[in-house]
Amino acid sequence: MVLVDTPLFVAWMAKDPRVGTERSYLLSQVIGRLALSQASLVEIAQELHEGRLRFPGSPQVWMELALERSMAVLLPLNPSIVARSARWNSTLLDSVDRLIAATAVEHDADLATWNPSLAGLPGIRYFF
Repeated sequence: MVLVDTPLFVAWMAKDPRVGTERSYLLSQVIGRLALSQASLVEIAQELHEGRLRFPGSPQVWMELALERSMAVLLPLNPSIVARSARWNSTLLDSVDRLIAATAVEHDADLATWNPSLAGLPGIRYFF
């Protein structure tokens, strides 16, 4: 399983050229084994509310269509994930970043991310 972090997932779904051909190809090769943390939905909603993201139409519809199109499984948060995320005390990561990383570790998933601070956490297997 490959868990995709929020910024990469949003950019990939939006066909943002910053994702690049190689990363897009690698992600397309693991469709059916992709996952997204519930924490990513919170992050998307926050960024929409703050104006850092803009989607055409309803944010809920966009998120549902993106999950369907990517065939990503939505992984729920649980007490073990939340506890693990709190043990990583990093000024470079916010609570959502830590939740996403903890979700990857708890589900034994590779993590697809652009964030080198996430990739460097103990137990993280970096997808690219």
